[in-house]
Amino acid sequence: MQVNQDKPSIPLHAQLVTYFRERILDGTLPPDSQLPTEIEIARTHHISRNTVRQAMSTLVHEGLLNRVQGSGTFVRHISASRPKLQHVEKRIGVVLMYASDQLSMELLIGIDQAAKSRGYQVSFTCSMESSTQQLRDIERMQAERVSGLIVFPVSNETDNPAIARLQGGGLPVVLIDRYLPDCITDYVVADNFAGAYRATEHLLILGHTRIGFTYSHDRLATTSIRDRRDGYRAALRDHGVPYDERLVFGYPTAGEFSDDEPYIAFLSQPDRPSALHVSTDLEVPILFTAASRCGLRIPEDLAVVGFDDLSFAPYLSPPLTTVAQPRMEIGLRAAHLLINRIEGNPEPPKHIVVPTNLVVRDSCGARQHIRQSVLQGTTSLRDDASTHPAHVII
Repeated sequence: MQVNQDKPSIPLHAQLVTYFRERILDGTLPPDSQLPTEIEIARTHHISRNTVRQAMSTLVHEGLLNRVQGSGTFVRHISASRPKLQHVEKRIGVVLMYASDQLSMELLIGIDQAAKSRGYQVSFTCSMESSTQQLRDIERMQAERVSGLIVFPVSNETDNPAIARLQGGGLPVVLIDRYLPDCITDYVVADNFAGAYRATEHLLILGHTRIGFTYSHDRLATTSIRDRRDGYRAALRDHGVPYDERLVFGYPTAGEFSDDEPYIAFLSQPDRPSALHVSTDLEVPILFTAASRCGLRIPEDLAVVGFDDLSFAPYLSPPLTTVAQPRMEIGLRAAHLLINRIEGNPEPPKHIVVPTNLVVRDSCGARQHIRQSVLQGTTSLRDDASTHPAHVII
């Protein structure tokens, strides 16, 4: 069977994935058998080596292949308890937080892409940050006999009895975006700790020592926010800067950030911060308004780094330096992990932490710093010195 170049609606790498997946699952390619080299596969199927590499990466993520450096690519052992595909209810359920926010939609796009590539349909619902509603959604999905669930946990939860019951009943569950410390299950999250560490270190490199951290007060127990705060504190500690509780500000109410008065009070204190790492970009527009009302210029008087890289970040004035989460990749990897579980992968719970990028724009003052350094003949900005490296995009 050749990859069909005359089917433009089906990408060539997806056709190649299907070709090898079918032969692995039906035993034509037995466990431990070695695949031909990428060059040989490309020559056989009359496709590019890059297309082959993309297909092989997908099959590795699916748990069907194993790459051994210096030796080649081999078929992995598949559990004997793996159910035959034609007998599986090929539909996964997704319980998100909101229906239309950018974070949820990009996660869902990644989930849907992965599910389609493996012949699964996706049903999703939104709990609207309600534990009660999330419980109802999980129970409904279970009643509809989905094969497995991807769940975006409600803020501030440390455990979820409903998820434990599902696992006890044999229904695979993968958590997404944040994990539950008291719940032993698979999860896929961004590297919130390293992202916040890098954001804070970036401000330290720019010469700031009074660096604040802001977050939504009633969400600090949420692991994504907690890990960002811990990354902030670790960066200060590693650079010899004392942690100052007065520079940490919890916005009093979660959800819509619409009242700038709490920020004005925070920024009006005598020993205000000279820089802020904001735990989510959603806070930034109202923070910019508050800074303006306080007579503070960004970044000259107050440098700001956010987290999330939401769609409006490049269009703020000034454009926002922020930590970008690979949301679609998180969704894609969560779906592949779940489908591997559905199809019989018996490995212990996996905790996948996806790297983040620091996207440098104007709100942190780095570009101004570089221009000044060039004029003075110095190069004091060292973004490669981090002990918790993340990609830096300028």
